[in-house]
Amino acid sequence: MKPITPTSSSPPRPRLSVLLVPLALGGLAYLGSLGAGFVWDDKHLIVGNTLLRQASPLPAIASDFWQEGERTDFYRPLVSLSYFLEFRLWRLAPAGYHAANLAYHLLATLAVTWAARLLFASPSAAVLSGAVFAAHPIHTESVAFISGRPDVLAGALLVGAFAFFVRARARQRRVSTASLALFGAALLSKETALTFPAILIAYELTAGVAPALPSAPVELAGRRIRRLAALVWPYLATAGAYLALRLLVLGAILGRGVDRTRLGARAVIALNALGEYLRLLLFPYPAAPDRLPDPAVGAPTVAALTVLVLILSALAGRGRSSRMPSFLFAWFLLTLIPASPLVPGRAPQVAERFLYIPSVAWAWLCGWAGARLWNSAWCRPPVRRGIVGALAVGLAAGAIGLTALRDRDWQDEYRLFSRMAASEPRSYLAPLNLGTLYVGTGRLREAEAQFRRALELRPTSAPALLGLAVVDSRLGEHERAIRYAVRARDLAPDGDLIHVQLGAIYGIAGRYPEAAASFREAIQRNPRRLQARGNLVAALADAGRPAEARSALAELERRLTAEAYPDPADMQMVAALEERLATTRRSP
Repeated sequence: MKPITPTSSSPPRPRLSVLLVPLALGGLAYLGSLGAGFVWDDKHLIVGNTLLRQASPLPAIASDFWQEGERTDFYRPLVSLSYFLEFRLWRLAPAGYHAANLAYHLLATLAVTWAARLLFASPSAAVLSGAVFAAHPIHTESVAFISGRPDVLAGALLVGAFAFFVRARARQRRVSTASLALFGAALLSKETALTFPAILIAYELTAGVAPALPSAPVELAGRRIRRLAALVWPYLATAGAYLALRLLVLGAILGRGVDRTRLGARAVIALNALGEYLRLLLFPYPAAPDRLPDPAVGAPTVAALTVLVLILSALAGRGRSSRMPSFLFAWFLLTLIPASPLVPGRAPQVAERFLYIPSVAWAWLCGWAGARLWNSAWCRPPVRRGIVGALAVGLAAGAIGLTALRDRDWQDEYRLFSRMAASEPRSYLAPLNLGTLYVGTGRLREAEAQFRRALELRPTSAPALLGLAVVDSRLGEHERAIRYAVRARDLAPDGDLIHVQLGAIYGIAGRYPEAAASFREAIQRNPRRLQARGNLVAALADAGRPAEARSALAELERRLTAEAYPDPADMQMVAALEERLATTRRSP
């Protein structure tokens, strides 16, 4: 199999059979995710997201990705728009959002399969590539987790952009309008797409059209640079426009991260993370949504460095035959960079969702190598072909089974966070979320233990302090609850929900003026949060300020009426407050 060259009359068209096998495997592997509910970040991004209930999508797409609460460095308006539009279809029925995630994954599978057909000019390589990508168990976090959509949507768009680029190069055209449009859409889905111009350069220098030409005099460096610049400048201009938009919306181009880990330590962490990512591609078990790479030099560091040196040596020593593997390894490394611990200001983390786009290279490598093996002289005897075919079927069945097993982790939050705690004991997110679940079921002492465990792992965790405040408030320890809640507010003052919770704790303690002040602060930070306005009405009524309470209730009713899709819980809250104030007015 050779890359497409300019001598090709036209790029190969994907046959229906080439596409159906990967799609069937992907659908079968993730069918169980359709029965899952809202878990973890889904509750913030969808269930409690007031921007989805507005009449216009502009507030949603003109906000950072976290939408409400503390600001983040992520701007993904296309994903936010997809949630906004789907809310009109599904409301709070999680099956619709899960079905959309699966559909986007199947689109990504189509793009991977078609790009493999263009890269390798081989139907068998395309089928194998698509099948590996469709059913790989490492994708469960991205596909089965509604909030993992940025990776899936960006992956489908980015691979599609690459496929159109390869087709345009095969037709001896420099610019593909479809490729540029998909690249722009990928940028609006996840920041990983910023690496795409570098991917195109890597492709041109390794597996692209130019290396496939017959031997010719060595190209002058200046001429090569001009040729590459002519190919990528439209993509660089598109990326520049996206960065300008980020600056306009977020007030920063690349982020405002505050992690102060030194560069040398980051290099060690990045090497350990690379080793973990390579392991996960081969052995994607156990599932761990939050992994912390080892910051110390040890056996994993030596193993990762050894593997990296061996890969680079093998690629350097094989000459022309290593061009395609060299490109695939470049894709893998380049698309990992945005999530790498090497990025300044980013807290070091290893997450399975970060592998969704890099794993495209693994799928292509498996398809490329598998097709070469299948078509080799060694595999021509029927017995050997039968063995290889049986092995492939067994691997596919095992992948689908493991994917279905991992899907179950995303259907139950207790299972998800318990698994997280077992697989990564250093993660503070596991006890933090378990504590929140225990509070919801009234298991206050167990919740307290989990919040204290989270604080041991991260002493500056505002949510863990707030969790302790809620527990103490329910146990009647009001002054201690207030102290915890004030500390949490001082650590994370930007979000509105922390002020809502502090106000509630003040109210339970009978300190109604402080409660009203906290609710006003929450409203100032997020005027759309009707819960804060309802709590303000109650606090003012309890403080003996009925005129102010009625004024606040009138504003609450006005905003509720203005919502395109009001929350039934908010409507019930307003009705209860109206009855309460009416009773207060009738009282002597």
